[in-house]
This record gives sequence, C-alpha cells and structure tokens, in this order.
Amino acid sequence: MAAKGGDAAKTDAAKPGEPPFGLKLDPDAKVLFKGKLGDPITVERTITNTSPDRQCYKIKCTANDIFRVRQPLGFIEPKETVTVKISFMGKAVPENLKHFFAFYHTKSDKKTDGDKNPRQIWTNDTKPQGVCRQLCLFELTEDKKAGDDKKEEKKEEKKEEKKEEEKKEEKKEEKKEEEKKEEKKEEEKKEEEKEEKK
Repeated sequence: MAAKGGDAAKTDAAKPGEPPFGLKLDPDAKVLFKGKLGDPITVERTITNTSPDRQCYKIKCTANDIFRVRQPLGFIEPKETVTVKISFMGKAVPENLKHFFAFYHTKSDKKTDGDKNPRQIWTNDTKPQGVCRQLCLFELTEDKKAGDDKKEEKKEEKKEEKKEEEKKEEKKEEKKEEEKKEEKKEEEKKEEEKEEKK
C-alpha cells in the first residue's frame, strides 16, 4: 500500500519553513530496503560536508523498534565524508512511504563548542540549519522454505497427536474389554455359587 501523494510530499525533503539540507547526501533518494523478511537489511548513506564550517549532524527515524542508525550523531569537518548505516529489523512488511529518516545538520564551531559531544549540541532548543527527509520503500520476500518447513512440522505434530489419540482409544477399548471379561467372570462365579447352593 502506498501513501497518498499529499503525504509523500509532506515527508520528503524539508517541510515548508525548514531550511534546505546544505550538505551532500548520497544517494539522495528514497531508502529502499530489499531482501528477505526477518533478516536484518542494511543500507548506507554518505554525508559530505560541502560547507567551509564544521557541521554536527543528527539522524532520526519514525520507528526505533524496527530501525537502527549507526552513527545517528556526529561531527563532519569541511570536505569530510561520513558513512551512516541504516538497518531494518522488522518482522512484518511496513507500509511503503509511511516511514522516513530525517537528516539534520547545524554549524558546530570548535571555539564555542569546545569539547562538547554531538548529544550536547543537539538539545531541545537546537534549530537545524538544514533538513532532509528520505521516505522508506520495502521490497521484502518471505522465506517460503522456512514457511514450508513450519507447515511440515505442523503436519508431523498433527500426525503424532493423531497417533497418540488412536493409542488412547485403543487403550480405552482394551480396558472396556477387560472390564467386560471381569464382569462376565463375576456373573459366571455368581451363577456357579447359585448352582452349588441348590
């Protein structure tokens, strides 16, 4: 299921009023997760600092339970490039164009920021100087062999259960037969006793 055109436009690149992304993001396209469902799928993005100033970047995602970003925060010196790994860890196929990654950057001057780490720079009051959002697409295949194996396991389990039930039924029948034999013996004994009394 794809999102409506309006929704896609809202979450792609920067929102109205947000500053455009001023660094080079490669690839500058939607994040495509392609592979086998259930396996971690990792894609890479490179961020190149094309500005004359040191930059601090931050990457956020829409669902921390199914996505991982390595390194989500960091510094990039002028002309430097960093590689970021984005992973999908979900067990179900998400809706296309629903999730996205937001890339933010802001100038970080060593003189004023000193020994601060990236987390200290990105406070609730920090206003990004550039924003880019990349929507997610999913081309995931289910492992049919694993599914077939599970079906086979279930069939085997059902066969075993059926055998157990049959054994129980046989035992019940045997028990009934034994009880009938015992009853018959008791009756015969009583009959014999009656005959003797006569």
